[in-house]
Amino acid sequence: MRIGVNCGHTLSGAGSGAVGYLTESQETRLVGKALMRMLQDAGVEVVDCTIDSANTQEEYLSAAVALANREDLDWFISIHFNAAKNADAEGCEVYTYKGRQYQDALDVCQNIAALGFRNRGVKDGSGLYVVRKTKAKSMLIEVCFVTNEADSANYKICGEEAIAQAVFSALYDNGAVPVIGTPIKGESILTPEEIISWMQSKRDKYPEMKNYEYLPYIFVNEGAAEGVRGDLAFCQSIIETNYFKFGGDVISDQHNYAGLGTVGGGVRGCYFENDTIGIRAQIQHLKAYGSQEPLKGACVDPRYNLVTPHGKAKTIEELAGKWAVPGYNTDKYDSLQAANDANDSYGYRILNVYQDIVLYNQMQDGKNENGAGRVYMKIIGFCKTEEELREFDEMTKKAGINGQLWFGNPGERLE
Repeated sequence: MRIGVNCGHTLSGAGSGAVGYLTESQETRLVGKALMRMLQDAGVEVVDCTIDSANTQEEYLSAAVALANREDLDWFISIHFNAAKNADAEGCEVYTYKGRQYQDALDVCQNIAALGFRNRGVKDGSGLYVVRKTKAKSMLIEVCFVTNEADSANYKICGEEAIAQAVFSALYDNGAVPVIGTPIKGESILTPEEIISWMQSKRDKYPEMKNYEYLPYIFVNEGAAEGVRGDLAFCQSIIETNYFKFGGDVISDQHNYAGLGTVGGGVRGCYFENDTIGIRAQIQHLKAYGSQEPLKGACVDPRYNLVTPHGKAKTIEELAGKWAVPGYNTDKYDSLQAANDANDSYGYRILNVYQDIVLYNQMQDGKNENGAGRVYMKIIGFCKTEEELREFDEMTKKAGINGQLWFGNPGERLE
């Protein structure tokens, strides 16, 4: 996947952008650079098609197109801010060749509009040089009007990161950006019985577990109702409640197993009528992070609409820094990336619980009459490199498990 991003206009002189309550050429670079970073973090090859200076407007436009056309791009995206003589003109819009209603472009409009802007829709941009001349599929995004005071004020509140995330999420949801990690959407892999068996094995260390052995059924069922991984939501509840010991801001009577509404300092957060409603709210909140799809059931999550834009964290790994902020132990790591690399951020802590449950049940399934056996494991979104896989293999061997290594497709044996 290769995407070209053009931060619209030159910084000054010929080809510079509109000036009003905002300076277009400055803001396009803030949004564009943030978008490029998000795409690169997701494994996309990014081509920076930005031109900072030119002698004429025509020179600027032709240079940007030349950069794009030298590459085999899947998308060319040009970031702009609008302007009009009419100070009341407002909102976001996207231009495509002949006004083609690409789902990605429609979703860009929808996502930016969800931040409080008017949705002006996808329009015919055949008269725009960069839309007409680029070989790749292209869209020119007008974020909002720099000549409209309310638009500009709303943009300042949202910030460039939210706008970039809105564009990124549109590309992500429609498959233009590959999913790297463990998706929040999907069917549960673990069964309630497997989770309960693991809970029972933890009773000595976490005696509170015995009081909650009915919860896995609710998590898996509620997850299935919304197309969310209910087994992973359960693992999240383990982290949020400290293995059902609680002891933080939330108490057990709140039926709030995700810490919804807590902000620290003893603030209790949300209270729910019963466990089913509380878990349903958690599932719905996860869906808001993991997808732009509407809810299938009635909304019971009071914070559902506070997630903007929807779909800003498609994977469990991405919850660190978004659901949980900062999402890692700042006394232990100097950055979120360092915590991710150590598999010790908020998202990886959830996945570590999941892998513990998987490993426990596979060990039980693999035992023979002598207490030893062979386990076949499919590790999804956990071992990202051959080195990590070998480390995991060493750990399982120490636990008495005989394994065979694959990385990629079965049959691509490492040894």
